[in-house]
Amino acid sequence: MSQSLILNPPVHGQWAILNPPGHPKLAFDFLAVDDQRSPYNGVSLLQHIFATISVDATLAWGKPVFAVMDGTVVATSDGTPDRQRISMARDLFRLMFFGPKIAPPFSALGGNHVILKCGDVYPLYAHLKKGSVCVRPGDIVRSGDQLGLVGNSGSSLQPHLHFQVMATPEPFPLFKNLVPFVISSAQKRMNGKWQSVEREALANGVHLQL
Repeated sequence: MSQSLILNPPVHGQWAILNPPGHPKLAFDFLAVDDQRSPYNGVSLLQHIFATISVDATLAWGKPVFAVMDGTVVATSDGTPDRQRISMARDLFRLMFFGPKIAPPFSALGGNHVILKCGDVYPLYAHLKKGSVCVRPGDIVRSGDQLGLVGNSGSSLQPHLHFQVMATPEPFPLFKNLVPFVISSAQKRMNGKWQSVEREALANGVHLQL
């Protein structure tokens, strides 16, 4: 499938797009930020790295996520607890040495999640907040309908939305069925200014107003 798949944004507001080395090319993490690209509210990066902070101190926590296309809900999970306290050094160590196996169920990795069927593609939203998923399999959704809230469930270092589009409804084999897409329209931060963009392909480090 070509990169002509055009989606509406899965979140609203300011977000940094992350696709770091080792991360699947077509799977993206959305991290809510402010004008200075900080993802924190009242704390600093150093506090996150060397101490322990609450998920409430991150801008992504509890932000709503939305359907990117009209479709049908084909899978949900809503019972995985969120880690309420986060420490980057401790959590990286835990993930590297005691992380979950790359095997079903997907909730062990993606935590609370939603998968939609939109024509012949399947958008997936992961790491949602426990108890926030407001759709169930079989529900019909329209583009822009709320699906849940950003959380910190599953294999997550801090609150964020993991988003990908798949060619099949099953996430496994993990990241082997991903589909390229673009975002219909956004404001993109470039050289300290916001500029309107259309059909924007996501990339690591991009700062968008969605």
